[in-house]
Amino acid sequence: MLALSLPTSSLPVKTCVPLCRSMPEPNRLPPAGGRANAHVVQHSQTIHQGPLPRPEDFERYNRVLPGAADRILRMAEKQAAHRQDLESRALKGDLVKSMMGTILAYITFAGSMFGAVYLLMHDKPIQGLVALIVALGSAFGSKIYADFVQPKEEHQNQQSPPALPTA
Repeated sequence: MLALSLPTSSLPVKTCVPLCRSMPEPNRLPPAGGRANAHVVQHSQTIHQGPLPRPEDFERYNRVLPGAADRILRMAEKQAAHRQDLESRALKGDLVKSMMGTILAYITFAGSMFGAVYLLMHDKPIQGLVALIVALGSAFGSKIYADFVQPKEEHQNQQSPPALPTA
């Protein structure tokens, strides 16, 4: 096979490069004579995940310790009931917190509005107006933020994909 080298002088130079037949190609099997002593290795793996063992394992547990399978079932049932109780308590706690927050916000708003009206009625127009603005701002500010400002921030975060690291 002939190869053309890059010109380093004014004349192109042609060289002969013999193919190296002693190097194995990565995707080619060895010759048939070398496969006579080949061994096939097979590996299998079984994975089980869950709160209870497989039925075959239950039988083995009972052979080793009579009543072990029943104890394992009771333990799994107790754990599931405990987890469900914790989740129920967490949900109830979240509900109570949100309701208390709403009730306290209404009480605060009503008190602020009462104070603003009281100040306006007793010839304190600037202080009454400030109290009114603060009461309305605290009542509707979080709603305005949640409805208008926060969705824009989420929309901007979704549009810009994360930058890929450069090496």
